[in-house]
This record gives sequence, structure tokens and C-alpha cells, in this order.
Amino acid sequence: MCTALTSCSTSEPEGGLPPDYVSRLWVEREVMVRTLDRMLVENDPEEVVANISGGRDRLLDSRVLQETDDGYVVELDKEVWRTEEVDGLARVDDALIDAMESNEVTWCDEAVSGEEFVDAYMDEFWDTLDTNEEYTASITDYVDCGDGHP
Repeated sequence: MCTALTSCSTSEPEGGLPPDYVSRLWVEREVMVRTLDRMLVENDPEEVVANISGGRDRLLDSRVLQETDDGYVVELDKEVWRTEEVDGLARVDDALIDAMESNEVTWCDEAVSGEEFVDAYMDEFWDTLDTNEEYTASITDYVDCGDGHP
């Protein structure tokens, strides 16, 4: 039975994933992080952070969200994040999802939940670009109310 199951599973290419591989989780995380960053600029940062009830501490502990003398900022450099402080990147993703569900994107045409905003990007752009750089440019444009096309 084990042989039958392993013969049906898909395996990674030899040597791991190709260097230009872009994961869906990475793209979704990038949209959420950049949207949260913009939420803090466009909306009342104290209110945005207060709305992140369940995930606020995880975002702060992981250093994704940082409190400064001037309020709150989002750390866009993932090398600075401390995901081990919150039991891994999946917990950070859960906290970002919480942030998107509990806050609105108010700076584009009409106010929508952060979750709807992220979902709309993913529905239109997932698997249409080839590199992290192309996705970063597209996401940046989208969060700035552009059409997301690089």
C-alpha cells in the first residue's frame, strides 16, 4: 500500500524547487503585508492595530508590525522578521489574515475589507507572472490603486 501511495504523489524536481519558483503563499503574504502597510498610512494606525484582535501580538512579536515613537510601521524586509518567536511563518500568515479580515481598504474607489482586496488581487493575478520581482511591482501598483499590471 505504501508503494502505491508514493507512486501517485508528486515529487519536487531533483535539487528542490527551481530558483525562479514563486509560491502562492508568498504572493498572498506580500499582498497582505503591503496592504497592511498602506492601511497604517491611510487610516488611523491605532484603530487599524486595535482591530487586529487575535493576530496583533503575533505581528508585533514577529516584528512584522513594529511600534515606534510615531506609531506603527510594517517591516517589509522579511529577513528582519522573527517568525520563530510566534511558532513559524504560518502563524504570521494567520495574523495577517486576521488583519485583513478586520480592517478596510479605504483609499481606492470604494471601501472594501482587506480580505476582499487581497482576494481580488489573487483571483486576477495569481499564476500570471513569472518572478517575485514582477509580483512585487504588480502588488505595489495594485495597492496604490493601479491596475496591477507591471
